[in-house]
Amino acid sequence: MLFGFTGVELSLIIVGISLFGGILSGYPVAYAISGSAFVSFVVIAGLNEAGLLYTLQEINGTVQKIPVFEGGWERAILSTLSTWSQGVFSRAFGGNVETLLAVPLFVLMGIALERSNIAEDLLTTMAKLFGTLPGGLAIAVVLVGTLLAASTGVVGATVVTMGLIALPTMLKNGYSKSLATGVIATSGTLGQIIPPSIVIVLLGSIVGDMYAIGQENRANELGVTVLEMLGEPAVLSTGTLFKAAFIPGIMLALLYAAYALGYALLNKDKAPPVQLGEPDSYGLLSYYNNNPWLMVGAAVGPLVAMVFAWILMAQTGIIGTTVIEEEVTHGPLSGGTFALFVLCGFLITLALALRPSYDKKPIIAGLAGLALLLIADWLYVPADASGGDKFQFYIIPAILIVYGLKHALLRLLEIETLRVVSPPVILIVAVLGSILGGVTNPTAAASLGAAGAMMLAANRKLKDSGQSTKPIIWASLAVIVMLLMRGNFDLRMTMEDTSFEDKIAILVSLIAYHIALFGLLYSCWILIREKTMSPIINETTKVTSMVFVILIASLFLSLTIRSFGGEHYIQEFLQSFEDPRTLLIIVMVVLFLLGFVLDFIEIIFIVIPIVGPVIYAADPTLMPPAWITILIAVNLQTSFITPPFGFALFYLRGVAPKDVTTMDIYRGVIPFVIIQVIGLLLLWHFPEITTFLPELLPAN
Repeated sequence: MLFGFTGVELSLIIVGISLFGGILSGYPVAYAISGSAFVSFVVIAGLNEAGLLYTLQEINGTVQKIPVFEGGWERAILSTLSTWSQGVFSRAFGGNVETLLAVPLFVLMGIALERSNIAEDLLTTMAKLFGTLPGGLAIAVVLVGTLLAASTGVVGATVVTMGLIALPTMLKNGYSKSLATGVIATSGTLGQIIPPSIVIVLLGSIVGDMYAIGQENRANELGVTVLEMLGEPAVLSTGTLFKAAFIPGIMLALLYAAYALGYALLNKDKAPPVQLGEPDSYGLLSYYNNNPWLMVGAAVGPLVAMVFAWILMAQTGIIGTTVIEEEVTHGPLSGGTFALFVLCGFLITLALALRPSYDKKPIIAGLAGLALLLIADWLYVPADASGGDKFQFYIIPAILIVYGLKHALLRLLEIETLRVVSPPVILIVAVLGSILGGVTNPTAAASLGAAGAMMLAANRKLKDSGQSTKPIIWASLAVIVMLLMRGNFDLRMTMEDTSFEDKIAILVSLIAYHIALFGLLYSCWILIREKTMSPIINETTKVTSMVFVILIASLFLSLTIRSFGGEHYIQEFLQSFEDPRTLLIIVMVVLFLLGFVLDFIEIIFIVIPIVGPVIYAADPTLMPPAWITILIAVNLQTSFITPPFGFALFYLRGVAPKDVTTMDIYRGVIPFVIIQVIGLLLLWHFPEITTFLPELLPAN
């Protein structure tokens, strides 16, 4: 054996050298990966023919040399092609094609928002809102990074956008270079974890299969079936991962903001308050006795109370359905009704908090309508009620709620911050709400997000040119009508026996559909006329092509590793660790180091298929698969900001002013790396952070 390594170990070393050499060569990553697969296979085949790559095995009492390609390189090629045709290709593009379709749609959604300058408006408005606080600009960057992460899901785009817009403003207003660069680089990587994240979508296309394979292997070892072992199928959907990632992502954003505030309080000269906008002409603070915390409490306190009430009632079975020994029990309150109650209640109470001196009669009417809605749903509307029955009981509360919402929205839109923030926030809520609420899967939600982003971009262009935006507003209302019809009526037109109320709902839905379609086509025409559509489509095509070409290239590399038994060797090595948590720590360390030199796409498509069947074979009650996946995502996010090789640091370095040195960026991100480690430790010791939301919300 050469240098004391077995033939398989030497082959893995050859593949690793070829891969990293190809990546460091400067060639596009997709070509480097596929080229390294071809080059390493040729080198291994040549050394195999020369008798230098072999393993020692005892056969019939004698130790014999077994080449890594037992039948020669010709047979290895045929075996590789057979493996490709019998499942690897279909696993990538067959069973997962619906999940992967969400990738170009989410990319389109993010790029449309970015190219329409909505991101710039968000950052400017947030800076005006929080600038007067110590470290306010840094807090604004964190909040905008969170919103952009939930809208773009692309790390590079978010870091570059905020680096171009926010960094000069922060430096001009006396912020330290380290804090400014650190908060921008780190907040930009939230797109790795906050849904709808491209990382989560791509992980979802892989880890579902890995979890199924791992549990099937564990069941075979125990001599039982997966259903007998788990009591349910081994399924891990992308929608579940979105739910699992939501709270960790928000937790990390809050930790970033808390650090920025703490840093500013301790170093007031390095993160001073800044007055970027005009003082509040409405005199809102004076109404709350110049106490901003009292104002914040009045604004978000009702929302917090309603959410806690929602969680409490969901856990006690008052809201939603519970399944006990295959018997379904419906709670007295519908989950959808209470979700509508929370959303409308927040908007109405927010208008009361931010415009307290206005006439309160519409607000009282709206709140009364919400109360009547809950009473009707609890006492008179059964869980299996038809849309017509619901309409009879909901019509009066609905009129009151619409009346209250109309006045509430008009008052809220007087506030510049809400005028700028509300459109993208509404889009994000619609996309995430449809996924987290179990209404639809991520792919359909991505379609909604892409269409909504195009309409928002067109709306912005129309406003800039002083033209009417009514077609887009009517189209948005039509989408809401379709969602309401879909949630309350049976819209299947192929049924032989369709009730009168369902026929009316189908007619209303058809009208709303054509209005929405016209609005979307009109939006596309506006973007084409303003010469914005072409760069949006071009950039979306580039990013999407990169993802899928890397997917194909990584499959080539995986087949090369399989051809000489490398995948089996790695899995056997990992299985030698008896404690699954120790194994997971080792895998996390390896992924963290790989994150310095490989993008998340390569790691997901190359590494996860190899280690996945082993780490996802653990008992899901001890190591929930969603928890493992979110740990991996946060771990990759950490490696993306860790000096000296973090990808986000290179993105920021490319757009930072010349007076900002690389060492300034390194010093700035180190505290945030520590925060990331703290976040990982919290997730490690408290898996409930990731499992709470999937268990609370309905399955997709």
